[in-house]
Amino acid sequence: MEPLTDRLMARVGLSEAQARSAVRVLSTFLNTEAPPPTRARLHAVLPDLAPATGSGEPEADGDGTSHFGGMARLMRVADRLMAEGLSMIEVQATVREVVAYARETAGDATVDEIVTAIPGLRHAL
Repeated sequence: MEPLTDRLMARVGLSEAQARSAVRVLSTFLNTEAPPPTRARLHAVLPDLAPATGSGEPEADGDGTSHFGGMARLMRVADRLMAEGLSMIEVQATVREVVAYARETAGDATVDEIVTAIPGLRHAL
């Protein structure tokens, strides 16, 4: 997790606590939204993004957001990051940096599969 948190601190200007929280929030999101085979390839090269607990399978959406799919859950990620003190610009920059880091380590094909599979993620980049 250190290279990614260091990158977020340097390139986005996050504090260490914000960077660690952002990695946790985004890895949880990826572990629930990314297709399982792609997720497994991502975890093989980025084990810090693997779930610490639980199966990483999607949670039931008891709040009615299942109708809107991944887009509503993507908005919840933004809300969680803003609750950690990030501005919307920092949220966008953080997502872009995490995706760029994943591309550098896991490769374009793996990341493209994830981006394509999650509604709205392409627009957040």
